[in-house]
Amino acid sequence: MSRFTRRKASFGSSMGVSSIIAILVILVLVVFSALSITTSKADLKLSQKTSDGVKAYYDADSAAEDKMAEVSKAIKTSSDWRADLARGGYTLSDSDEGTLIKYTVPIDDNRNLNVELLADSGGKLTRELWQVVPAKDWVPDDNVNLFIP
Repeated sequence: MSRFTRRKASFGSSMGVSSIIAILVILVLVVFSALSITTSKADLKLSQKTSDGVKAYYDADSAAEDKMAEVSKAIKTSSDWRADLARGGYTLSDSDEGTLIKYTVPIDDNRNLNVELLADSGGKLTRELWQVVPAKDWVPDDNVNLFIP
């Protein structure tokens, strides 16, 4: 044999196909775990905001019920209940069916609970409106920022 014998050319590396597949599987698992953690953090933040919103609504609902009890008590105990309620911050207006009593309970910075009660001539209260409304009027943004070179 001569000293210049031919060797087979080797084009592969020492890593086999199974090692490459294992590395790809580990990479995919790392990416999925990162996405899972990100999604769970976003879900936690959303559920906390939802919980805070629901709690704020029910606190305002309870306060509105307390005010409704005040109105009912004033109607039953006071002979001049219209003046008493007007001094207490309620808005009163007369309608064909009786006296309409209005008040607003704030829920949070963005929402209010509007309440309208109808007191008939017998002093019976009826809920006419119990509605969540925006605290501020929505103003659309009419600016159209287009990039024109």
